[in-house]
Amino acid sequence: MKKFEITNLISFMEVLQEITSNGSEFFFRGEGAKYKKPLPASGYRKTQFQNYLIEARRDYFREIAYMLDSDSRENFIAYSQHHGLPTELLDITENPIVALYFACENDIDSDGIIYAISNDLNIADPLTSKVYNNEDDIVSINIDMKEIGSHFQETGGKFLKIPNSTFFENIVVDFLAQASLDKAYISSNNIYSKLKLCKYILEAHDKGFKNTVIHEDYNIIKNEEKIMELMNLLDRYCNTSEKDELEKFYLEFCNLKFVREIIIDTDINKDNPYLDRINKLNYKPLIILFILAYEIRDYKFPAFPIIIYKPSIKFDRWKNQEGLFIYQLSTEKTLPSSKQSSTLNINVIKKVVQNIDYEYEIVISNKKQILHELDNIGINRKFIYPDSDNIAQYIKEKYKI
Repeated sequence: MKKFEITNLISFMEVLQEITSNGSEFFFRGEGAKYKKPLPASGYRKTQFQNYLIEARRDYFREIAYMLDSDSRENFIAYSQHHGLPTELLDITENPIVALYFACENDIDSDGIIYAISNDLNIADPLTSKVYNNEDDIVSINIDMKEIGSHFQETGGKFLKIPNSTFFENIVVDFLAQASLDKAYISSNNIYSKLKLCKYILEAHDKGFKNTVIHEDYNIIKNEEKIMELMNLLDRYCNTSEKDELEKFYLEFCNLKFVREIIIDTDINKDNPYLDRINKLNYKPLIILFILAYEIRDYKFPAFPIIIYKPSIKFDRWKNQEGLFIYQLSTEKTLPSSKQSSTLNINVIKKVVQNIDYEYEIVISNKKQILHELDNIGINRKFIYPDSDNIAQYIKEKYKI
């Protein structure tokens, strides 16, 4: 992560030129001050319990549903965010000048911050960002991952039920693409998604601890021989981070009975004309890696794509903001053995929130001057918030009345 400091509009444009000169694209998030933990969605600033946010949204809907049109109902999570209810959404923009305004508009005497988040939507890869227009497609992701994990745990890792959802359709397609191009990936120097998942799992694994992946002894018994085969492999490669070693681990992983004999139901359309080709591609280990990373004991959120939400409608103030959202996921992680009670054999559960990585941090000072410069090019309160109240406030400030 590289850090820049700017004091005027010209220096900001120079930074933009530098970070985009190689063709890189970004989403931007402007904040009025630097906070202890960067880039939390509004709903995670005071709590990490997503169920509280869902319940609050249901209460809000019960109170106001009678006055909503069909578009607002279908995009209710965005409507809630728009009207100030904390949600799992993080406002971002594709327009860096808009982000600069957001970084300057409040806390005039404090430095503002702009975070530049990689826009990798055009890269077909399981761990790159995924974009959705339908609210149901995003809110179902946490539910689906929880159900997959429950079946996986209860069967001792014998069975994976992959739901018929838009998200998993995208994930399976991306894993198929990666499986078909695996030789090309191996010849490159990049640690791509397959190896990122391997690296995450090997870093999270507690060497010598058999309950790393399947957490309960009574579930391990259901598939003990294959689980111990997996644990022995994880022990041998624990904390491996070099690309060649990660490739070796993956090759051995693919040959495990745990991997070869697991039953995966992907709900693939049996009439799909590409089904024969799909069955010939060995993408099964990649799907298993993805689920293992989500289920393995750890302190942090697993390797996972960023979910971009572009609602099917734009509310009034969005029209000029080029705004969209990151839907920030959360999950319950069973902590590593060091946090478990040796006498009570209790599995300690912790709520963890997805970390939003950023490429650049741009520190903004001299806000008053920058706001004046932005106003000169038409970026001001009435442009950003084109409603009657904010236009009146802009005119009030302009005439100092």
